[in-house]
Amino acid sequence: MKKTVFFSILLLAFASSALAQKTYEPKKGSAERTAIMNAIRTYDVKRESGLANETFRVSALRVQGTWAYANVEQQGANSYGQAHVFLQKAAGKWRVAFSTYNDANEVGVDGLERLRKKNRSFPKGLADFAMKYLAG
Repeated sequence: MKKTVFFSILLLAFASSALAQKTYEPKKGSAERTAIMNAIRTYDVKRESGLANETFRVSALRVQGTWAYANVEQQGANSYGQAHVFLQKAAGKWRVAFSTYNDANEVGVDGLERLRKKNRSFPKGLADFAMKYLAG
């Protein structure tokens, strides 16, 4: 009986810590930040091959669990301006789930709403952080 209670408490502790993940900004130069920027670059190059060597000015970047939000401005001759990008990490790799650099002219607030409806795992803390940039 004591073992069952102990394991139940232990399980609750792990579950609550997983649900309480905080948003954080990956450090400049870190492998995670580089992987996120490379995922955005890969998405952009699929749309426009001339963007293969693009660089970004990052205004905001946060990660929470397997989701990330980036507010970036592409720098260079073929600049498309500012983009709001949501990414999801699956099988150890970041992939763009939504970008305002899209063919449908879908704006960030609508993209976020669609992502949250489709993915119940989308963290509220990250959505709240992104809304500061999407609504402004």
